[in-house]
Amino acid sequence: MQFEQIENRLRAHHANGNMPREAAVLIPLFEGPSGIEVLLEVRAKSLSVQPGEVCLPGGGIEHGETPREAAVRETCEELLVSPTQIEVLGSMGAESGPGGMPLHVFVGKLSGYEGGFSADEVDHTFSLSLCWLMSHEPQLYDVRMQPSYPANFPWELVPGGREYSWRTPSSTVPFYAETHPVVWGATARVLWRFIGILRG
Repeated sequence: MQFEQIENRLRAHHANGNMPREAAVLIPLFEGPSGIEVLLEVRAKSLSVQPGEVCLPGGGIEHGETPREAAVRETCEELLVSPTQIEVLGSMGAESGPGGMPLHVFVGKLSGYEGGFSADEVDHTFSLSLCWLMSHEPQLYDVRMQPSYPANFPWELVPGGREYSWRTPSSTVPFYAETHPVVWGATARVLWRFIGILRG
């Protein structure tokens, strides 16, 4: 095999969508009765992934699409708004999403929102005031993932066998336990980080 062939195979691999899946979300901000509020969704109970959980509008990045474009497109589809109603204020970079998937986070101003949503994806929407989020800390729980081995795992091939010291991933799982429904996990982590940025 030649270097040029290797390059072509890698290019084809990427073009065929074989790269790790990535997603993008938007933190939609709007002017509410108590000042700036964050709009959140509760996922439809009919969805196969995370039904009934609180989330931000967003989803998978399609081939040829930038993370920003994906965040805006998904927000438009889920909240039944047009791109002209969204002003992207900035990017928070990437966060670790569910299952460790890269999650690109954007913050945007949402204008003229009238409460609509796509029932295929969203059960209902609700909001939290920015003031409330700034004055409330989430409860934090450190979680360590433990490996699970099949019965036929070849321990004899592992240096040290069963005593091998695995690097088990860990993460902090935040909960805004006072909200209803409860905001937790990746969504709470994104909001917690956003508030940290605002606090400087």
